[in-house]
Amino acid sequence: MKFTKYIQVSVAAIALGCAMTSCEMFGLDYQDPYEYDYEAGIPSNKLGMSTYDFIVSRSDLFSVLADAIEYAEMEDYYRMGDCTYILPTNTAFNSETSTDLCYFQTHQIPDGGVDETTGEPTTYAPSSMRAYPKEQVKEFLLYHIVKGQYTHTNLPASPTWYETYASADTAMVNMYIYKDRNPNTTFNNFDGHYKASIKPRTGNLYSSDGSYVHVIESWLDRPTKEQLNLK
Repeated sequence: MKFTKYIQVSVAAIALGCAMTSCEMFGLDYQDPYEYDYEAGIPSNKLGMSTYDFIVSRSDLFSVLADAIEYAEMEDYYRMGDCTYILPTNTAFNSETSTDLCYFQTHQIPDGGVDETTGEPTTYAPSSMRAYPKEQVKEFLLYHIVKGQYTHTNLPASPTWYETYASADTAMVNMYIYKDRNPNTTFNNFDGHYKASIKPRTGNLYSSDGSYVHVIESWLDRPTKEQLNLK
């Protein structure tokens, strides 16, 4: 029993000494102090700027998107509150940095030539959204803006359709929290979508205008009426 007491006293002494000397004897230091944001958590998800300013500030990620916004004259749409922005990076568009599922590769345009074998018009993948009609680009951008604020704290665990700012009754985006070992927001994970289970590169950012921002490295395609079970 005395031997046990000696061990207990020794452990207590080591703990006290560790607290007084920052545990230097074990090569450990106290954790550096940090500023805790009680609303956003650690680290803060607040951008401290509008969604548009965020896009412009990250040309390494959004140069194609920023150019598309300017081309479609939609800067004010990216300064709105109470909505959810889904921002495709350059990888989502550019065939030089992505796979054949990127937007430019899947939306090729005629180059004026004709295939000698098939007789069909030949096409090419552009490098800018300016190669498409302005209204097409505007509708593409509006489809990636969801009405209402949606983030990991209020999305359901089952696929749910949400209204976007794009026109037509099929302009709906499917969002939910996929529950697995690494739960994450999932977009347009429905049968027939060109790519399944799209998850954000960075999610749940909050703009100074009061909207949520999710950054994805893919683009979202609209469902058909059949996929939405519309008559």
